Amino acid sequence: MTDPILEIENVHAAYGRGAARVEALKGVSLQVKRGEIFGLLGPNGAGKTTLLSCLEGLLTPESGSLRVAGREPKRAKDRLGIQLQKTALLDDLTVAELIEFYAALYGAFPTRAQIDALLARFDLTEKRGQFIRRLSGGQQQRVALAIALANNPEIVVLDEPTSALDPHARRAVWDIIRALHDEGRTVVITTHAMEEAEALCGRVAIIDRGQIIACGAPAAIVAGLNINPVLKATVELPLEQVRALPGTLTARYTGQYLEVETTHPQTTMPALHALAAQLGRTLSEVALRQPNLEDAFLKLTGRTLNA
Repeated sequence: MTDPILEIENVHAAYGRGAARVEALKGVSLQVKRGEIFGLLGPNGAGKTTLLSCLEGLLTPESGSLRVAGREPKRAKDRLGIQLQKTALLDDLTVAELIEFYAALYGAFPTRAQIDALLARFDLTEKRGQFIRRLSGGQQQRVALAIALANNPEIVVLDEPTSALDPHARRAVWDIIRALHDEGRTVVITTHAMEEAEALCGRVAIIDRGQIIACGAPAAIVAGLNINPVLKATVELPLEQVRALPGTLTARYTGQYLEVETTHPQTTMPALHALAAQLGRTLSEVALRQPNLEDAFLKLTGRTLNA
């Protein structure tokens, strides 16, 4: 088995004091293997960013231990490349100056050729001399990723790297993350997007309310929970009547979609059509969806990831 490059043992962390104290991490333990893409999957406020802050040495936990490549976090910053969820970039520096500045904070001093190569990698060559404030959100996100690699780190930590990006920009960031993995780097990402975790991560830890509730390969987590397939359709029907249909285990609305978990889709589907016809409704966008991490989170917590 590959030796762990990140080791987290029974970590407790909190913010505030007295009545305002909030326990953000409640005994978190996990290991990340060298060279893997590891995901922390959970809703906003689950503790993902707090855990990364502890790993990065930005927050000292109340108890427990963390090791980054065998060192305490504050002594391992040269091994880490970090892209924060909200990166405060200096508005009056150009893109190239920003990379040079942040690299220096890690004790790295890239040459002009190295900076140019990094800009080319992130399709930022033409933005070299532009101020960061003049760039689009997607371009600023690519600059933040370039900064995370400015010190040539062994471990790349990305906090919600595709948050607020359009689908095209999101896919471009995914390609960058896969390339980092192909180079042998360890990549840790946080996300609340099930699709992102399944597309990128060899293993994920599902975190909720400061605790790890599942950890493993996405497919293994889902398979271990014996979750049934889900019929999905755009239609408005009374949930109590849908839940009474043959084969139905649960029914819920997720956004505009009716989702029906069923043990026998071939029985539930015609019954659902019949109910809709009886009530003068029409089903559209009907699909059978196999179980995924969203369903796993729902089964483990009773809530959706976006709740």
